[in-house]
Amino acid sequence: MRRHGPSGFSLVEVVLALGLLAGVLIAISGLFVLGAKQVKSGRSSSEALALGKEIQENMLGWGYSQLWGIFGCGALNTVCTADTRTNPACSAWQSTLAAKLGPSAYATIEVASVANAAGITSPFTDASGKILARTVRVSVTVRWTEVPGRDRSVTLGTTRN
Repeated sequence: MRRHGPSGFSLVEVVLALGLLAGVLIAISGLFVLGAKQVKSGRSSSEALALGKEIQENMLGWGYSQLWGIFGCGALNTVCTADTRTNPACSAWQSTLAAKLGPSAYATIEVASVANAAGITSPFTDASGKILARTVRVSVTVRWTEVPGRDRSVTLGTTRN
C-alpha cells in the first residue's frame, strides 16, 4: 500500500543540502575576513591622513621664514627636507606617528620654493637673510608598514605665499 500524505526528505537529500549550506557559509566567512582587512587598511590610511593634516596645521602657525629655518635649511637652498625620525624639531610628531600607526611610522616634510611667473626658482633667503622665495610648497608624506612587506604612504601638499 502507498501512503498519500506528506512525505519527508531522504537522508541523501538532507546530507546534500547540508553540504551545500556548509560550502556557502565557508565562502561567506572568507568575505568577512577580507572585509575586516579592508576596514583595518582604511582606518590606517585615514589615521595617516589625519596625522599628516595635523602636521600641516601645526606648521600654519609658524612664520614664513620658520618653514625652512626650523628644519635647519641653509639660506641659499630652494628645497629642504626633514625626517621626523632624525630632526629634533619633529620629535613630538614622531612620537604621535609611532603611537597611532606603529613603530615603523614616520613622516618626511619637504619645503620647496616655487618658480615665479618667469620660471625662476628663488632660494629661500639671500646671504643677508632677506626673504626671496615668495611662494613655497609644503608636502608632508606619512609612511608606515601595515603588515610586514606592505609599506604604505600618503602625501599631502599645500602652498603658502
